[in-house]
Amino acid sequence: MSSRLLITGARAPVSLDLARSARSAGYAAQLADSIPSYAARGAKLGPVMELPRPRFQFSAFAERLSEYCQTYPDALIIPTCEEVFFVSAAAARHGFGEQALVSDLGTLRSLHSKIEFPALLQSLGIRAPETTIIDEPVRTENCRDAVLKPEFSRFGSATLIRPDARECARIKPSKDHRWAMQEFIAGEEFCLWSAARDGVLTASAVYHPKWRHGQTAAYAFEAVDAPEAVDIAARLADALDYTGQIGLDLIRTENGEFVPVECNPRSVSGLHLFDCSPDLARALTGDGPAMHVTRGLRYLAPAMWAMGLPKSLMHGRYRQWRADMRSGRDVLSRDGNGWPIAGAMLDALRFAAIGVTRMRSAAGQTTDDIEWNGEPIS
Repeated sequence: MSSRLLITGARAPVSLDLARSARSAGYAAQLADSIPSYAARGAKLGPVMELPRPRFQFSAFAERLSEYCQTYPDALIIPTCEEVFFVSAAAARHGFGEQALVSDLGTLRSLHSKIEFPALLQSLGIRAPETTIIDEPVRTENCRDAVLKPEFSRFGSATLIRPDARECARIKPSKDHRWAMQEFIAGEEFCLWSAARDGVLTASAVYHPKWRHGQTAAYAFEAVDAPEAVDIAARLADALDYTGQIGLDLIRTENGEFVPVECNPRSVSGLHLFDCSPDLARALTGDGPAMHVTRGLRYLAPAMWAMGLPKSLMHGRYRQWRADMRSGRDVLSRDGNGWPIAGAMLDALRFAAIGVTRMRSAAGQTTDDIEWNGEPIS
């Protein structure tokens, strides 16, 4: 039984909710990250442990986590962002796998890869988009009714949906930088967050990304009751004897079938829908029963004001925006503490500024030191 949780990825708002959930359940919870997080500081959840940058300083990162596990043998490490891959590799190197809510790196790769994941689904009898590997320039006429994406990518920032010839010609696939060409599946987009221990699903939430910036992650999310989608996550967890988190992007077709198109083996926004319930932390640690959320609208207030409001005015959705602001709840200003909102805005400005200097998007900069693109970890 764990009495202490180390929650890595303090830069992510979901980590704050997870820490709040753990504390309300009576666990000693601490946040950790390899970069400063003003939102985490504003949440007043105690000092944030500084970690080496896993992508660039893996050995030091692994040593630091190993030392932590030796100091606190009752601790459980829960990654929330893409450092999950490095936590898994570190656990394998130093033998603290029982103290980390992760599966082995090979399993995580099969979920993270846009090429391997559809094949995994099909092997389990779950419908998935037909997927072709692209490792050389592609004929533009083949792109007209397809979705193209790098094998290892995030936020949907590089995804091309039914691209025209000019867009298709711009991609530069190679043997070392493969792309996936997937069948386009028409329907409505949904997402799922879930967690499992030893192959058994312990928590889940299916939600509709109600407000989002382009094709990137949503900043307003509404829970729905979709047991068919939860069953897909449960089948994956069972087949893989999985321990950790599973995030799915799904399309619900006209006939009501849910078709997974991508997987993120880490935290996603659906975790906010649990409202920091102590039962969530107990479910993740195995100290309590499974927990499933089927209703609720939650949002990130800074994004709703900065992006949602202008979008609503441009597209005639102002009434909907106003109604959602009233009926939903902000996930940053829990318990009336508004400092995480200010901190999140500072974090966003910092990522944007650094991204400009390095010719990266702000979203891309958020994962610069933790992203994993299938390369060996050593």
